[in-house]
Amino acid sequence: MQSTFLWLALLLYALGIILAFPSVLRRRPVLSPATLGALGLGLLAHAGALGIEASAIHRLPVFDVRSALSFFSFLATVAFFFVYLRYRIAALGIFMLPLVFVLTLISALHPEQNFNNPAFRGGWLLVHISSIFLGYTAFFLTFVAALMYLIQERELKSKKPHAFYYRLPSLEVCDNLYSRSLVFGLPFLTVGILTGFIWASRRWTGPWEFDPKILASLLTWLIYLVLFSTRLSGTWRGRRAAYIAVFAFAAMMVTFLGISFLSGQHGYLPKFGSNP
Repeated sequence: MQSTFLWLALLLYALGIILAFPSVLRRRPVLSPATLGALGLGLLAHAGALGIEASAIHRLPVFDVRSALSFFSFLATVAFFFVYLRYRIAALGIFMLPLVFVLTLISALHPEQNFNNPAFRGGWLLVHISSIFLGYTAFFLTFVAALMYLIQERELKSKKPHAFYYRLPSLEVCDNLYSRSLVFGLPFLTVGILTGFIWASRRWTGPWEFDPKILASLLTWLIYLVLFSTRLSGTWRGRRAAYIAVFAFAAMMVTFLGISFLSGQHGYLPKFGSNP
């Protein structure tokens, strides 16, 4: 049943992406009701898949690569709706939804696993996982805003802007979305790392502080802290800050996926379909 809902969500996401392209190509200020309806139904189906899995294991359904990708893509879709309703950027779907589709597809291609490990329940772990993923979702928005900013700035400096220039938000809107998502994401990532330390100190033995995933997470957090500090002080703005945000997102994805395969302690991500 969980897989059925996930595949239904994937099909509806694909339909939503297809329906979003005419709005962007024709420079419509908003997405069509059919586009939003397909994406909304896809989000509901995705929520159903996560809900079924959560009820089966009695905890947040994040325990392997498949479930982590599914949860992240769900939160990214929720973020898309929040941002779209706030800014009405039709092109936002072209930047955000393809990644949502790919991550959901990867998740759907791998069957659900039976999981019932009491060691992976508890308040600290719940806060840790939730906070980390909320931070990641916010930084995904920061990345998208930075990308749109860089494209729009290049178009403004060119003597003959391409058609895509008229389909992107202004530099001011991109900058506003950039700042808000960055300010939203850093506290959640900070809380996620701190609660992870607390949970690990109680559950793990040995030199867990040197686990590759933990070290990579700290490095990613430092990059975003520098980005936040320079943003707050006004040292880095515009193109330089946008480039750093793109680099930071790449570092975040390496931490989220690549480093996880090297981590001995983060056992819920050693390989597809494995249990802790």
